[in-house]
Amino acid sequence: MQIADDNRDETEGKKPVTPQALPFRKLLSQADALDWTLMALGTLGSIVHGLAQPVGYMLLGKALNAFGNNINDTDEMVKALKKVVPYVWYMAFATFPAGILEIGCWMYASERQVSRLRLAFLKAVLSQEVGAFDTDLTSGKIISGISSHMSIIQDAIGEKLGHFLACFATFFGGVLIAFISSWEVSLLALFVVPMILAIGVTYTKKMNAISATRMSYLSEATAMVEQTISHIKTVFAFAGENLAIKSFVECIERQLGISKNEALIKGIGTGMFQAVIFCSWSLIVWVGAVVVSAKKSKGGDVIAAVMSILFGAISLTYAAPDMQIFNQAKAAGKEVFQVIKRKPKIYSSSQGKTVDRINGHIEIYDVHFSYPSRKEIMILQGFSLSIPAGKVVAFVGSSGCGKSTIISLITRFYDPIKGEILIDNHNIKDLDLKSLRRNVGLVLQEPSLFSAAQMANAHSFISQFPDHYLTEVGERGVQLSGGQKQRVAIARVILKDPPIILLDEATSALDTESEKLVQAALETAMKGRTVILIAHRLSTIVNADIIAVVENGKVAETGTHQDLLNTNEFYHNLFTMQNIDTRVEDSTEGTASIQTQISSRHLDLPATVTESYTSFTLSPKKEEPHEEREMFIFFRIWAGLKKREIVKISIGSFAAAFAGISKPVFGYFIITIGVAYFKDHPKHRVGKYSIMFSMIGFLSLFAHTLQHFFYGVIGEKAMKNLRQNLYSAILRNELAWFEKPENSVGSITSRVINETSTVKTIISDRMSVIVQCISSIVIATAVSMKVNWRMGLVAWAVMPCHFIGGIIQAKSAKGFSSGSTAAHSELVALASESATNIKTVASFCQEEHVIQKAKTTLKKPMTKSRVESIKYGIIQGVSLCLWNIAHAVALWYTTVLVDRNQATFENGIRSYQIFSLTVPSITELWTLIPTVFSAISVLTPVFQTIDRQTEIEPNSPRNSPCESLKGDIEFQNVKFCYPSRPEITILDSFSLKIEAGSKVALVGPSGAGKSSVLALILRFYDVSEGRVLIDGKNIKKYNLRNIRGRIGLVQQEPLLFSCSIRDNICYGWEGASEAEIIQVSRDANIHEVVSNLPSGYDTMVGEKGCQLSGGQKQRIAIARALLKRPAIMLLDEATSALDAESERSVINALESLKLSTTYVTVAHRLSTVINSDVIVVMDKGKVVEMGSHSTLTAATEGVYSRLSRLQSITRN
Repeated sequence: MQIADDNRDETEGKKPVTPQALPFRKLLSQADALDWTLMALGTLGSIVHGLAQPVGYMLLGKALNAFGNNINDTDEMVKALKKVVPYVWYMAFATFPAGILEIGCWMYASERQVSRLRLAFLKAVLSQEVGAFDTDLTSGKIISGISSHMSIIQDAIGEKLGHFLACFATFFGGVLIAFISSWEVSLLALFVVPMILAIGVTYTKKMNAISATRMSYLSEATAMVEQTISHIKTVFAFAGENLAIKSFVECIERQLGISKNEALIKGIGTGMFQAVIFCSWSLIVWVGAVVVSAKKSKGGDVIAAVMSILFGAISLTYAAPDMQIFNQAKAAGKEVFQVIKRKPKIYSSSQGKTVDRINGHIEIYDVHFSYPSRKEIMILQGFSLSIPAGKVVAFVGSSGCGKSTIISLITRFYDPIKGEILIDNHNIKDLDLKSLRRNVGLVLQEPSLFSAAQMANAHSFISQFPDHYLTEVGERGVQLSGGQKQRVAIARVILKDPPIILLDEATSALDTESEKLVQAALETAMKGRTVILIAHRLSTIVNADIIAVVENGKVAETGTHQDLLNTNEFYHNLFTMQNIDTRVEDSTEGTASIQTQISSRHLDLPATVTESYTSFTLSPKKEEPHEEREMFIFFRIWAGLKKREIVKISIGSFAAAFAGISKPVFGYFIITIGVAYFKDHPKHRVGKYSIMFSMIGFLSLFAHTLQHFFYGVIGEKAMKNLRQNLYSAILRNELAWFEKPENSVGSITSRVINETSTVKTIISDRMSVIVQCISSIVIATAVSMKVNWRMGLVAWAVMPCHFIGGIIQAKSAKGFSSGSTAAHSELVALASESATNIKTVASFCQEEHVIQKAKTTLKKPMTKSRVESIKYGIIQGVSLCLWNIAHAVALWYTTVLVDRNQATFENGIRSYQIFSLTVPSITELWTLIPTVFSAISVLTPVFQTIDRQTEIEPNSPRNSPCESLKGDIEFQNVKFCYPSRPEITILDSFSLKIEAGSKVALVGPSGAGKSSVLALILRFYDVSEGRVLIDGKNIKKYNLRNIRGRIGLVQQEPLLFSCSIRDNICYGWEGASEAEIIQVSRDANIHEVVSNLPSGYDTMVGEKGCQLSGGQKQRIAIARALLKRPAIMLLDEATSALDAESERSVINALESLKLSTTYVTVAHRLSTVINSDVIVVMDKGKVVEMGSHSTLTAATEGVYSRLSRLQSITRN
């Protein structure tokens, strides 16, 4: 039966892999009647907008015919022209309402539909069973699903669909008008169009392939930077800066090769496009002359046909980015609908039995279970246990034996593969899921809080916050310490008043004093309830009614504390390991806050307080004038380039200037040819122009290739130089710089990867096009004025109409509603938090509450969208109208000039056409120059970071060898405050001498300054007063990287890099041999575990070591520190993540190592420090007691003695 199930699961898992795209109509599945009406009106608007261009060219043809038919009679010509002019005006006014409908309707309809889709997605996520979040539904998938995926879908079914329909209307309208005007020319033009499109498609494919490779390199570089900055303490402690820079440079060097190809393809692609268009024109206009000579078409009709079809084809290329967005939306939609359609294996909505009152009798029969993410590893193998109502049952056992798994099964986060669980004789599968969870209170090992304030024995510390119970706890509770979060979580359960309480390591995050208080609160809450406890510290479970020893997924033995001490060897050993002083006769557990979280005061402050302090530490530089600074940065961008590269840029600029000639030349010749059709020997005249057209096309190919290649390569080089300099500068800074709010991991990563890329944008994409546009405008203005200065001036006068229209059209093509992601950030935060804390949401049945909150957050963006859709609709309408008004004015004024004999028809139209075809260059120039300045302003913080002088120079003095370091440490009257909070003194007149080779332990309450002592030994910070000496020499006199190479550090939260176990152990010590690696792994008690993994030491540990358990990560971190053969070893709560067995073996390993190393240990559990030579008891930044364990416990009134008694377990 089980095998069949497994097979079925596998086939189910394989189904979504079939690369069947989601049909586009599915994206519109959330539309109601109003949405369909809005979309119909939007379609009408898009069609009218699209038809305006081909109709305009048809009217130009009519004007040319009016001229050609009356070539010798000016009065008749003017009359005929005056008949054409009103139609151009009508068309201009028709586009105004079309623009409003096109943007307004599509925009609002898409917001309405996606709003419903977001809710459906969130509902589907919250209805899934917890197992889904281990496998399919990663938090990244949920966040991208509700943010970026939704934005892409909204973009696709909104403005992009409208824009796409307008482009198609232009193409089909153009083809229709062309065939009506001159079918012979149209047929030839239609053969040419696919060739132009084929070049476009090939070019896009090549560029997409390159950009995909590029993105993979870029994401590799991003991960590298993000990882280094988030592990900065580890990087500094192991002097890994040079290694980090070296790997980063190798990664960005690989991008340089790709960029050369990219630049070449871009140049040849755009050049080919120009060449083919010009050669096609030359062929088509010559065939047009043949048709006109044969009297089969009029000249104006030929020009109308040629212009309509070719500009129709170009409009298809404008639709290409929309096609890309549609494909992205279909891919995004596929992922979104997969989640929406996913059927949960444990339904929360299905109606099971609802029991009025639960007594709390739990029966577990022969349960087998493995986690969905690791089906091959069986966690529970025939687990059976009966728990009477109202009793307290504790589970003990080594890590991974299945203790926490039982709790997940009782709350039905997962269902067992085999066996059953009964509560009050009801199989929990038959009970209504929500009513089951309402009756079970759950406190997990890592409490998750929501960004809202919550309640209880948390009362004392909550009352101390300025806002009391209204204090925001921040995302995932970051504003509170571990202990405070845990007490809030316990309070939340007590408030629920359930008959069954499940406590999974509920007091592990608490220091001893808080633990005692919480334990008391829990004991009150436990009365009359069924309680299941899991704890590593036996002190918390001594008083349980039943203790179950769990081994290999089964209950090995049950009994009371006393029974098991006598009968169970495992329990007896566990007890002995954790028992410090069996003579003490006080069985209470708990006080004195010894929870160090790298100065937990530093973390416990509410955000507002921290921010207000930071403002003092940022010394504002004297501001130099804004424009001067921008110009200075602009020149600095080019500063790193060599002479040879400056020459390449000059060649690229000449090529760009030449490439700018094509638009004015085209405008001049197309009208000249139109007129030539009505003169004698049109074939001969037009043939001459055709050859010139082809020549210009081939020269364009050459110019574009040079322009894009040289600018592209130089841009990439400048970006690479800047990234390298910036990254090196960042890693030169002292630790305090990384703790400033503006230097968070995200913002530094963005500075290195995203902000530096603006250099390439400025050089490769902007500067070359700016040169090209300026060249175009200068040539067009000169030629236009030469042909007819009056019309030239009028062309400049109506330029703003074109210009404003062009800018708005460019914005419209990109989409007006680009800020939808930002508008929905509240919803994204809610979804992300709910998914991360899904166990908490599920156990408190808060799904409906989250949905209601989501509905509220969606109201604001909806109202905003309604206003914006009307506003942008009007803007679009005005822009289309202005664009066509300019044409109407030009045609009308040409008629006036011809009437007054101040210009020929040919020169009037030609002068205007040269200029009107070049207006896009003016628009482009106008949009490009501000982007250059905004890009430069983005670079300001980058250059500020490069120029910053670090306060702790890592490389000076250059020559201070540390090989012969003995390991004497002395603090002389040290006063120290964290740079981010200078007003809070952490160490005050602190003096301490540690002899080489001794083992010293620091103990004391949270905030006593224990971890700060370790930070000063590593010189993460400098002291405010006093001195820190190592081997009698001031630490400031040592080369920082050298001395850190001789100090080992193991932190409370082991930070591993996402590479192999071998690379993690060798970090900062690349030359280590295999034998050395295996030896330190044995010393850290991890070699066996690693050897049993399929890939051994080459096993990848995953992001931040996520593939390993806490204990395994910690032992790898210890092996990494041991490999340095350090003279000084710093252990900051190094064994807190280990269970008792691993802890004992690691401590033994550390103690059995060579004695020449000086050990400084910070610990909460006194059991880990009893064998230290000296124990230093600290409080409020001072030493209050010192001595060995036996000396300190003998002083019965002392702080240590009290701690020791509280942490002891008495053997009755």
